[in-house]
Amino acid sequence: MANTMLSQSAFRKLGNTGFDVSTIGFGTWQIGGGRWKSGSADECVGLLHQALDLGINIFDAAVVYGQYHDERKYPQSRSQEILGQAFQDRRDRVFYCVKVGQFDEYSHRSHFDANRLVDQVKQSLRRLRTDYLDICLVHAPSLADVRRGVAIEILRTLQALGLVRAIGYSFEAEPEHVRAALEQRVDVIMLQYNLIDTHCATVIQEAQAHGVGVLVGGPYKRGYLCGRFSSLEDLPQEDDYWRWNIQYNSGKVVETLDKVRALMNDHRSPAAFRGHALRFVLTCPGVCSAIVGHRSADELRENLSHSRG
Repeated sequence: MANTMLSQSAFRKLGNTGFDVSTIGFGTWQIGGGRWKSGSADECVGLLHQALDLGINIFDAAVVYGQYHDERKYPQSRSQEILGQAFQDRRDRVFYCVKVGQFDEYSHRSHFDANRLVDQVKQSLRRLRTDYLDICLVHAPSLADVRRGVAIEILRTLQALGLVRAIGYSFEAEPEHVRAALEQRVDVIMLQYNLIDTHCATVIQEAQAHGVGVLVGGPYKRGYLCGRFSSLEDLPQEDDYWRWNIQYNSGKVVETLDKVRALMNDHRSPAAFRGHALRFVLTCPGVCSAIVGHRSADELRENLSHSRG
């Protein structure tokens, strides 16, 4: 792989899937545009190409990332479309992780009936310009949905048909959900784990013992742990996510910022703090890859340097 920054030690087996994934992945929420103002499609494709050339090989995209509605009022995913454009001629070099089941990017409403999941998988295949998904995850189900097990059975059928290679769930920092999932036959779990949300440390090791690959989303906790925010005034209120939380959940935001300031005290710079945050995730036994939302070439290179430190 040309110009790679990652050594062989920076790849890990994803559970029992047989996939060798880079310890740093690429989350594509931010390349979908909208509130992220992430640049043109060509610029995003260039960033994705650079990530692959630097050794990143796992790319995460939910069907609601970069969501817009076409002329038929059908929901589409700009993030998936850009991925398909970027890697249509390099498909054998990347792993696609796709999350299905949600209605939209903001409300987090979901429904896991067979027609919906099958359609979302088929549409993802079309947008990604591929005939299979490497990983397909049920996106943020309730504990009742996990225990019901209907959604994972639908994905298991698609797996048997060869449309999906590995299946599992994507959760927030919810250890009880993970334990319920581990009672089923799953290949991969994605969960939230970082310096502040440490609730899943034990279940990550339990997943490892089951041979289940663990992907960690949110190593920087949606930006809280990037070292740039210490008060409400620092937050980018032009971003819907922050504006909503400041308006309706300000107490929790202030509490989290207080925790961040305490954690930053031992670090000489925001970059050093980010390095600590990322290494905290990657040194947790059982973690295979940290999925990071790189927004620029500089962020990409910095995150890769932290993974080697």
